Amino acid sequence: MSQSADISADSHVQEPPDVYGERLPKHLRHRAPHVEVRDGKRHMIVDGKRPRRLNLAEERETAEDKEREFRGDPIGGRDIARRLKDLERDGISAEVIYPNTSLALYNSSNPEYQLAVAKAYNDRAAELFGAHRDRFAPVATVPVEDVAEAVREVERVVRLGYRAIKIPITNARRPYNRPAYEPLWAACAAHNVVLSLHAFSNAVDTYPENWGEDVGHGGALAHMAMSMADGQNPVALLIASGALQRHPGLRFVVVKCGAGWLAWLLYVMDEQAHKKHMWIRPTLDLLPSEFFRRQGAVTFLDDPVTLRCLPFTGADVLLWDSDYPHDEGTFPHSQEVLARTFEGISPADRRKIVYDNAARMYGLT
Repeated sequence: MSQSADISADSHVQEPPDVYGERLPKHLRHRAPHVEVRDGKRHMIVDGKRPRRLNLAEERETAEDKEREFRGDPIGGRDIARRLKDLERDGISAEVIYPNTSLALYNSSNPEYQLAVAKAYNDRAAELFGAHRDRFAPVATVPVEDVAEAVREVERVVRLGYRAIKIPITNARRPYNRPAYEPLWAACAAHNVVLSLHAFSNAVDTYPENWGEDVGHGGALAHMAMSMADGQNPVALLIASGALQRHPGLRFVVVKCGAGWLAWLLYVMDEQAHKKHMWIRPTLDLLPSEFFRRQGAVTFLDDPVTLRCLPFTGADVLLWDSDYPHDEGTFPHSQEVLARTFEGISPADRRKIVYDNAARMYGLT
């Protein structure tokens, strides 16, 4: 291991084929993600999403793009020996691991399919990473269309050794300030499970119609940026609804959204809680920023804006991630990115953000 002991608080693994194969009931397998050729063009078909054309990205990828993405690894990060070598190469000691294709699972309109895939993935990831709990903290996928089922899945994955679960980052059909979620918040708090909300995992499809097409109107760039802005939604709702006040043991983290917005959001929520207190219900015992500093966190990767806002946020609520091995991630150049991004930041704050906070939150050693 190199001298660095950094932890990536957001990395990924491509789901094994059996997650969408023999681990699913036969009557649901037709919904599994697959590639179809339409008019001579290859499209990724995911249940509940618009077909996504693949050819354009493949034609425009550079050699550096291909080095960062799963294409260099035919089984998508599931070879543990190879993965550990990549960590060594990148100066990373441990990872919090999310799925890849299943980030879009919540788009499906079929709750039975959502739950079946979630259980298959959760079982498989526990088998794959369970022998390396000091190096890997896989995050379980939990659908929320049926809150009672969600609570049962939380209780089940805790028995499998999970320390974190993932739910949709936003759910327009039933936002996270609704009382229906109280049993889920209580279960996460009771079992000391981190509640995670990862970008691009909305409950409805948000991809633009011109994604991957030869002629576009800016949809892809706007989508990438505004999807990361979605991270503000659960922060505001969990605080404003009083969920954090009622469940002081509930810890949550917003993932892959950057964190430059966090300083502004906490500031404006504090301001409005003070100036508009006569309208605000429930009454909050602490300032919104105090609730967040007690129970919340946000990950970021190559985002120097976040670190310029440390006087407003503090270092204790920030976690760094490499997003291994996605094309927008920092692998295999994480140490160069860290050196540049953290220039001028105190060693104590750097240590908290790249190691201590994640180690404490996920029990990584």
